Amino acid sequence: MNTTFAGNKFPTYALLILRILLVAIFLYHGLPKAIFWSMATAKFVGFGLPGFLGPITGMVEVVASILLLFGRYWKITNLVLLFIITGAIFTVQLPKFLADINNVAGLERDLLILVGHLTLLAFNKNVRAKLF
Repeated sequence: MNTTFAGNKFPTYALLILRILLVAIFLYHGLPKAIFWSMATAKFVGFGLPGFLGPITGMVEVVASILLLFGRYWKITNLVLLFIITGAIFTVQLPKFLADINNVAGLERDLLILVGHLTLLAFNKNVRAKLF
């Protein structure tokens, strides 16, 4: 099977695009939590979680995303973000879905993010390439 698009670079570019999109998602959701601590605290309390986890989670998402973007410590950053998204699935998205099965979009999104990080971990030799 020919997996090349233009030489042998297609898998590398596909994983790079996946990596950039996952970083964008986590930065989009992590920056507000890292900057607006009271909002993050209230949001986490609303989910039934300890409030202090909100700002901490936001800061971890931002730092891990930046490290992943630049290809630094890619394995641990993927595992950290995988842990965070798994927590979001089980503490937020799954209960929302079970309460109202029409509320499925957030669960689907988070499951795709989970699969994205698993894919990056599975194809680690192509992910190790540094962006800069």
